[in-house]
Amino acid sequence: MQFSTAFIAAVASIPMSLAATTYGTAALEPGLYEAIHQRENVLAYTLDTKQYNRLGESMTNDIVYDSRPLGPNYGGLSVGLKQTTDNIRAAFAGAKVAHHVSNAIIVPQKDGKAANVTTYIVYSRWDPAALNDATKTFRIYERCDDYFVVDSSDGNWKLKYSLVTNLAPKVERPYFG
Repeated sequence: MQFSTAFIAAVASIPMSLAATTYGTAALEPGLYEAIHQRENVLAYTLDTKQYNRLGESMTNDIVYDSRPLGPNYGGLSVGLKQTTDNIRAAFAGAKVAHHVSNAIIVPQKDGKAANVTTYIVYSRWDPAALNDATKTFRIYERCDDYFVVDSSDGNWKLKYSLVTNLAPKVERPYFG
């Protein structure tokens, strides 16, 4: 699927900040919060178990996944489910990965069918053949500024846009030798 620069710019302009005036004022239904939080955990499980054929259960077909802020050795831009799946498959090849999803701040849109979500994740990648190579074995403390929507095809919450940034000055090398 091809997307124009205008489309990517439009999706990227979706407000991701949780200004003090917004945070705390939105009434969250436990069902909405739990559905989105569970979807985040299902996505992490799908990635960690490398069940790439199941990514469509947690991502829209027109997903825009932007991890370029992580740097050239750790991120990139993926547009569409196929490209995102292909890029994730290549990035995780030969490695063990773990996503530890922690706190999520969920701000639903007025229609109840979309939500801005800021989530903090610890992502670890271990390449057994390259434990001392910081481009293959590393840990990142990520902040994901996401946009989730209710997918009209199946009624499930899915990730439509994600901007991933590193909270630390650089990636952490968990092994030294």
